[in-house]
Amino acid sequence: MIGYIGSYTKNEGKGIYRFVLNAEEKTIDTVETGYEVPASTYVVQHGNFLYGIKKENDRAGVAAYKIKEEGQLELINDCLESAESGCHISVSQDGAYLFEAVYGAGEARLYQLDTESGAIQKLVNVVVQEGLGPNEDRQDKAHTHFITETPDGKAVAVDLGADEIITFTFGEEGLKREQALKVPAGTGPRHLVFNQNGKYAYVMTELSNEVFVLKYDSGEFKLLEQYLAIPAAFTENTQGAAIRMSHDNQFVYASNRGHQSIAVFKVEEDGAALSLVEIVDCGGDWPRDFNISNDDQFLVCAHEVSGNVALFERDTETGRLTLLEKEQQAAEGVCVQFLS
Repeated sequence: MIGYIGSYTKNEGKGIYRFVLNAEEKTIDTVETGYEVPASTYVVQHGNFLYGIKKENDRAGVAAYKIKEEGQLELINDCLESAESGCHISVSQDGAYLFEAVYGAGEARLYQLDTESGAIQKLVNVVVQEGLGPNEDRQDKAHTHFITETPDGKAVAVDLGADEIITFTFGEEGLKREQALKVPAGTGPRHLVFNQNGKYAYVMTELSNEVFVLKYDSGEFKLLEQYLAIPAAFTENTQGAAIRMSHDNQFVYASNRGHQSIAVFKVEEDGAALSLVEIVDCGGDWPRDFNISNDDQFLVCAHEVSGNVALFERDTETGRLTLLEKEQQAAEGVCVQFLS
């Protein structure tokens, strides 16, 4: 299996790493520089193309790459039309649009893509969020941390600063804000994943280390449940990070930076509820992102501070994780994507 790790390039990070997971040996055989590029903190695949965040000098935006045999990358083009770099990107289901969330500026950006060549054609529009929260250090203004397409063809952004889950329509005219759900003040929602049934979504909060269960219908979200992703007795600094769902739709995973852990939840009631299975050591320092292999057998976690990559085996029946190794290095790694 081939995958990519996006990284900061403040110190030793290279931008985009390429790794090879040997399923038979249950090891990561290789972690190498896939494409050296500044500040490619998030990458996403769509078909034969990989898209990544990019910042060069004082210009920021996204870059497109052609995925060649064995996962090697060839630059197609970039679109650096902004001053501030994004933190999350995703591609629409039809491959025609790319969404970018910009934490610092509180922006949601929409780009148009060429579905044949994979090239980024243009930046269509930028929507600036408004609002703030009670945490003066982290919620002084809107801080958009995530954006993706909804199952019914809208877009949803998660804003940590404003404590909002925002829905948009999108198309040739750009992103247009439709409605927003206010979540409990000060929780700082960060990332979201949809249940495959399209009825529910799960949000990881950064400031309260919780997983929210949201009901979704036609652009409208409703908060149903809240689950703590760390032990209740833990009082030291910790920040929620990534949230992922197993491909069999049976388990939700969430990482905690500071507590240095991954929480495992079992999906209950057709997706309307969760139950905690376990909270395990993540195998490194500051687990900003992780992902689950396409066959659901493995989980790979990248650590921003310690720079190591941890490989876990998944029990597909119980969802539990077993650490296999944590020696491979991907400096400043903050995003993990498997090649499908």
